[in-house]
Amino acid sequence: MYKPGLTIWYNVTSVERTLEFYTKKLDFQLQFHDAEGGMAIISSNTNDCSIGFSEVEAVIPSTSSTVFDVHNLEQAVEAFSVKGIAFIGEIETIPNLVKLATFVDPDGHNLMLAESLG
Repeated sequence: MYKPGLTIWYNVTSVERTLEFYTKKLDFQLQFHDAEGGMAIISSNTNDCSIGFSEVEAVIPSTSSTVFDVHNLEQAVEAFSVKGIAFIGEIETIPNLVKLATFVDPDGHNLMLAESLG
């Protein structure tokens, strides 16, 4: 019934500011941008996984986290920090499972980087 692919969709207060964050700081690729309609879609680091944005007047940030897998968490945190991304707290380790680092996008949506330890 399902076909491959997943799209995550966020409401944002500024599509332009959001695209700057996701394309310049996270290095994702722009797929679609309707400036007049206040919508955009980017390709994430995962095959067939996109993130879409709709511009709205007020945003209630998501409390769930979108998690991006990385090969080396410490290197990724360092590279993102150089680009001005501030992380919340320290790297969290769940022994024999995963290391996690949390940050937020310009509208306060939770995002995480994860390195598998298994």
